[in-house]
Amino acid sequence: MLFLPPEELRDFDARALERLLGRPDCTVAFAEGEVRGHPAAALLFADYAVLRAGANLIVETPESWAAAAWRLGRGALRWHLRGAAPEEIVDEITTVDPQDWLSRWMQNRSTPALDSAAALVRMRGGDRLERAEFARLFAAGEPQTGMAAFLSKTKAPF
Repeated sequence: MLFLPPEELRDFDARALERLLGRPDCTVAFAEGEVRGHPAAALLFADYAVLRAGANLIVETPESWAAAAWRLGRGALRWHLRGAAPEEIVDEITTVDPQDWLSRWMQNRSTPALDSAAALVRMRGGDRLERAEFARLFAAGEPQTGMAAFLSKTKAPF
């Protein structure tokens, strides 16, 4: 899993965006302030996009429009015509600082499961790919760990 805090997101250029799009693992991006251009595209192409309350998301470049279309599909134009409200395109808006937010968000989440889910969603894999990925997760023990914690009424260690 890759977490992009605001200071890393601010420095995104075309090359960094291209590398981001080639990653197979789960990407979580957190932005604040004015977000436009390549940073806006990286935020919207992330598997989970978080904005700090009061941030200004500006979708104006071809890259950021491509990311908006990837996230909303045909609804991207409708989103723009309705006023481009950030809460309609990002996954979460928060007042918490990035590292505290990440710590809370990762509680009781499995990094291998997040990476697998991100890969499956991106590839639109179908039954054969899903079966292979779930077999890999079961072989690694991820579901067993969560099930054991559930049955013992404790929190899972991830």
